[in-house]
Amino acid sequence: MKTCPNCEAELKDSVISCVRCGQPVRGDGHSEPRPAGGPGPDPATSTTPPGAAALATKAPPSVWAPLPQPARSAPSTPDLTARRALPSRRSWGPDPLMLLAGLEAMGAGVLAFLAVKDPWVHLTVTRPLTDFDPGLVVTLTVRGKAAFVGTAGTALAATLAVMGVLWFFYGFQRGWTMPGILNPALGIIVVSTGLFATVLASMVWFVWQDAMILRAKAARISTDAMRELVHLEPAPLVQIGRLSGLMTFGGMMLVGLLASCLGWYAYRRRS
Repeated sequence: MKTCPNCEAELKDSVISCVRCGQPVRGDGHSEPRPAGGPGPDPATSTTPPGAAALATKAPPSVWAPLPQPARSAPSTPDLTARRALPSRRSWGPDPLMLLAGLEAMGAGVLAFLAVKDPWVHLTVTRPLTDFDPGLVVTLTVRGKAAFVGTAGTALAATLAVMGVLWFFYGFQRGWTMPGILNPALGIIVVSTGLFATVLASMVWFVWQDAMILRAKAARISTDAMRELVHLEPAPLVQIGRLSGLMTFGGMMLVGLLASCLGWYAYRRRS
């Protein structure tokens, strides 16, 4: 055995060139140093397997290769210049339709309230003596406030007037939010009830029974006689004459109906 003087590797005696560093080795275990940059060992005389040096110097390939990363796209910046502000449905300023509806409702409510104090009907009560000769009993003029229908009409007229004042107030700025209790749809219900009361008072005399008994002295008969006449069987014949108070009240309810419809249209536009 002999030792390589360059890398101190133990070599067989028959080896003339170190298998590790390729340095020629003499028989006594010494070798001449190879000049830098000089030619390497002769491949024909070297016992180094072909490609061993290349494998020794070549770095082993990496087992865990990095996975390809997906390409990240740059965040897109929205084009604000292409966008336009949408117009708001709620705008500021006076609302002419709501102002007009409020004025009409106020006027109709006040005039209807005053009309309740006026005479509404003229009643002519007859008791049939025979089938062909009815006998005249009493004639009576009754004001609206004397009957329950007139009292209900007073409440309806006052409600319409108050709603008209508030509609007029909210009409100065259409951007103000109106509470649900001021919805003009409720005004339509109020005036519709008033119109129903007007028709009932002009066609059905039973709504005037209490007023007829209270006004018995105006018909120059006693209260008991009037009560007996009202509850007579068969029922007496009563003709109803419509007077100015009833016609005014009904007309104002029609005006209030128009005002409520106009206010409802303006309310829908602002909501």
